Amino acid sequence: MNKSKVVVLLILLLSFSKTVFAAEPPPEVIAQTAILGEASTGKIIYEKDMDQKMYPASMTKLITALVALDHLNPDALLTVGTEINEIPWDSSKAGHLVGETLTVKNLIRGLLIPSGNDSANVLAVAVARKVKNDETLPFEECINVFTELMNEKAKSLGATNSHFANAHGYHDENHYTTAHDMFFIAQEALKNQTIVEVAKEKNYTGDSAENTLESNGTLKTQNYNWTNHNLLITDNPYQYEYAIGLKTGFMDEAGDCLTAAAQKDGTTLISVVFHSEDPARWTDTTSLFEYGFNNFTMANLQKAGDVVNTVALSGHNRLLGDNLDTIIKEDINEYLLTEDIENLEKQIEYKSELIVESKKEEDPLQLKAPIEKDAEVGKIIYKLGNEVVKETNIYAATEVEKRTILNSIQYIFKNLTTHLFSVKGILTIVGIIAVIAALIGTIATIKSRRNRRRSRYIFKSNRRNRGHNHRYHDGPRMRKRRRR
Repeated sequence: MNKSKVVVLLILLLSFSKTVFAAEPPPEVIAQTAILGEASTGKIIYEKDMDQKMYPASMTKLITALVALDHLNPDALLTVGTEINEIPWDSSKAGHLVGETLTVKNLIRGLLIPSGNDSANVLAVAVARKVKNDETLPFEECINVFTELMNEKAKSLGATNSHFANAHGYHDENHYTTAHDMFFIAQEALKNQTIVEVAKEKNYTGDSAENTLESNGTLKTQNYNWTNHNLLITDNPYQYEYAIGLKTGFMDEAGDCLTAAAQKDGTTLISVVFHSEDPARWTDTTSLFEYGFNNFTMANLQKAGDVVNTVALSGHNRLLGDNLDTIIKEDINEYLLTEDIENLEKQIEYKSELIVESKKEEDPLQLKAPIEKDAEVGKIIYKLGNEVVKETNIYAATEVEKRTILNSIQYIFKNLTTHLFSVKGILTIVGIIAVIAALIGTIATIKSRRNRRRSRYIFKSNRRNRGHNHRYHDGPRMRKRRRR
């Protein structure tokens, strides 16, 4: 393997059905801008100028409902004030009365079913006064507070090309969004149970306080009979059997608009169309939904906890195994053209600092110890050709300890006892005995040589000592004899 290579790719063809599917072409959409995507994954499967600036009209009320429910309990009671008079004369209205008491949930109904601008103002004022803890906060300041919350919410959802100037969507040059941003807002709306329940209601008939004030004669309530403006929901020629909401919109500047959702076989699609004159907004939306449901499939690529790869180790405690399983911690699903599923590939990329540099290209990939359990070790990438479809991190399924002298010795003896009576074990024992015998023989030879050298040294030393002692004692006598 090239030492300069810091990313290792393991490409595996995913196993899916080999059935061949031929996708239909996308529909011809009359709307000026449009988008179609899958709700849970956020996968966009059709778009037409989805980032073009547009006016949302009453589709604004989806984000109004989200902000209101961030701060108010659906069962809470609110009393209507003069804020309902602060709307243009040609606004759509739910029909509230000053001094009337409603549940927050019924105000959400008034907001989404008959598209009441009066309902929007009641909710905006209630939220702003609660946030500021001031029940006397003037209407204009309440709208400033509430629209600031709307814009903050939009940005937090990824709707960064939007700006909201009021709570109801009546036309304002500084009140705009895009099809793409409305998709993000609709995604969030589908996570709120109150909005989901209300948006798919064909109509609502009942008491404003939902009969919670029957014994209280001092509070004013009234009965409502609201019909949903969304023709995909109600009984009419444009009804779509899988539709579950969400919100219509109309102004001269915005044209006929619709943010819609439909659910079939556990899959939820979101469609947004702008400036599509009736009945085109209904037919455009239905065509988009049919295109999505008929040509795309939710591919379940991996489940949370799945082992996505097993990789060899280096410098590790062999008592714990020689390989590491790598796992994911989330389900990986993607909404794909059915014909593309069999061509999907996955790549495993490991962190370069964990990869052992190898000398040969053909050497297997190894990760170096130590590695903590659940440590992020790389990522898995799903691709169609050169297009990245999905990616997520992968983690160590177990701890990888570093090799030590102690655990290496333990591994040798464990391996020996495990295979003691196998051919391998016997050969290992014979080999060890031979090595020990050779060592003993070598030691004995060295010891014998040392003993012989010592013996010769002692013998020579004794001879020298005897000669020296003889001269020492006899020398004077010899000298005396010479004198004579």
